[in-house]
Amino acid sequence: MTTTEAPTHDWAAALDGYLGALAAGDRGTALGLVRDLRRQGYDVLEIITGLLGPAQRRIGELWMSDTWSVAQEHAATAISEAALHSLALERDADLRAGAAADAPLVVVSCVEQEWHALPALMVAEHLRGAGYRVSYLGANASAQHLVRHIHELGPRAVLLSCSISAFLPLARRQIEAVRETGTPVVVGGTAFDAAGKRAQTLGATAFAVSGPDVAGVVAGLPGAVGPAEQLLHPGADEAFLVFGDRESLADEVERLLLASLAAAGLNDDEHPWLTALDDQAPHLVGAVAGALVTGDERVATDALGWAEVVLRHRGAPESIGLHLQRALAGALREVPVAASMLSA
Repeated sequence: MTTTEAPTHDWAAALDGYLGALAAGDRGTALGLVRDLRRQGYDVLEIITGLLGPAQRRIGELWMSDTWSVAQEHAATAISEAALHSLALERDADLRAGAAADAPLVVVSCVEQEWHALPALMVAEHLRGAGYRVSYLGANASAQHLVRHIHELGPRAVLLSCSISAFLPLARRQIEAVRETGTPVVVGGTAFDAAGKRAQTLGATAFAVSGPDVAGVVAGLPGAVGPAEQLLHPGADEAFLVFGDRESLADEVERLLLASLAAAGLNDDEHPWLTALDDQAPHLVGAVAGALVTGDERVATDALGWAEVVLRHRGAPESIGLHLQRALAGALREVPVAASMLSA
């Protein structure tokens, strides 16, 4: 429980110090700052809300703006994960904070191919703080392993985290697999919209907006659920074709993009932003699959906007967004619903 004696903390100053340690790759200093907060009386959930969550959002911004490299972003995230694991172990050692043996059990996992595990780890700690027992599977859990785990443990619910919209088709497959066991499934993460419409379309039992909300969502779930309903909206079948072929489609997007830029006199085969394009193109194609499977074209337009910002920060031409949209539409010209959506 949160202690009432803890003083009001200057979280902005703590965040600056923590980000400074992360920028330097100084694991010891970063963990020391977190331990100091615990010694001052702050609970794990307060540290998540006041420090670790805001730090992770800032890390994403620093990477997007090309202020931090991919390596810096990965190293900083690994330190934050270590800090949260350390806090969790400390709390588990305190018998007063442990969940009762007969408390409901919840499985928390990332969707398959999703490696952004920190949000799921934060959710797991929010649930433990609310008195639930938690089995945390971490990143990239396959549907097969998840179903086997459900049969072994018989959880009250499964929570799936998805941060990357390109993996929404995989989220749908895992929702289907979990619901076949009769287990309620809650989804959350930045791949979903705040209103929960994408989650509803994909067949999730419920949607959690944030970590602090998740315990209340789980408490309101039905005891059991039936299979997920079939997806019947236009483009749903195309989604899995596009997702399955996203690597070759991404190559075609890059080829068409470079041809378009060359025709406009803007091509530069040696420019460093092309390296970022190699990373972004498969995610863009996957985001189109995410838009198709959810019936929400904003998944694709948001991904295009994100990619444009990332590439322009790395030196791409100002018109890169328009050229990228045209290349994506060209690569998917034989996929009717996707082509119509992208040419709008």
